[in-house]
Amino acid sequence: MPRLKILIAEDEPVSLRLMEASLTIWGYDAVSAKDGEEAQTLLQAGGIHICIIDWEMPRMNGIELCKWIRASCFSPDPYVVMLTSLKEPEHIQAGYAAGADTFISKPFDRNALRSRIAGAATRLPLEDSPLPASLSSARAERTLN
Repeated sequence: MPRLKILIAEDEPVSLRLMEASLTIWGYDAVSAKDGEEAQTLLQAGGIHICIIDWEMPRMNGIELCKWIRASCFSPDPYVVMLTSLKEPEHIQAGYAAGADTFISKPFDRNALRSRIAGAATRLPLEDSPLPASLSSARAERTLN
């Protein structure tokens, strides 16, 4: 069974590598982009289930990328996690208005990231959401109840 594919769009190399390593350990396929334009190319190639997008990136910021994702016709529509150090209410509102599904504050907490990804994975349609074995039984039980 194929694994859940997660795109990380992050221009800070240390954060990018930490997220890649964490996602891989947790049983996901991680692909990465250092800016929004690279992320667009990866998304157009298909197969992305979840996007973790840094708000502040060169060439195309996270808000612009999120708007582009929502305006595109992806099936399934990727779940978008906005990664940001911006915490003011107007920033959060702008992120949701652009189409973000949830937020993670920078510097990111591994447990928060894992929880957001696991939650997103359980919301994807069953046929489109290959889950790591650790999540499959919990999802199946919840589906049966």
